[in-house]
Amino acid sequence: MSRHWWTWLGYTVIFLLICTGHVAWFLATYEPEIGSRFGAAVTCLGVIVTARPFFRTGLQETVDRQLPTGLLDAVSPSPQAPSSGYSSRQFLQRKRAEHKLVRRGVVHDVIAERVVGVAVILLGTLTHGYGDLALKWMVER
Repeated sequence: MSRHWWTWLGYTVIFLLICTGHVAWFLATYEPEIGSRFGAAVTCLGVIVTARPFFRTGLQETVDRQLPTGLLDAVSPSPQAPSSGYSSRQFLQRKRAEHKLVRRGVVHDVIAERVVGVAVILLGTLTHGYGDLALKWMVER
């Protein structure tokens, strides 16, 4: 079996722990807000699972996957590619400049989508589900 099987087993165990913890919490307090807290916790787990490819491969690989294919081939041609297609020095220089220009925008897009976006969704979900607990704690002090 592959190691990915263990990852999904881990996510299942985390989900079951979230379920068990929130059911026990509800049975102890009978507060209806526990349902929204359970939803927030499950949503956070979903965000983490969704961002898994970025966590696994990192920024460099994610950005390279987003770039147009011709640009990467022009900057670093594969060994199987015939060398005659890459003989024009001006063509390579033009493609390298285009690659640098496009890459900067792709890096910003990937960071916005995979890092900032996921973090904001996670923070918003946690605040929605557990924000009143923090406020109650601050008022009681």
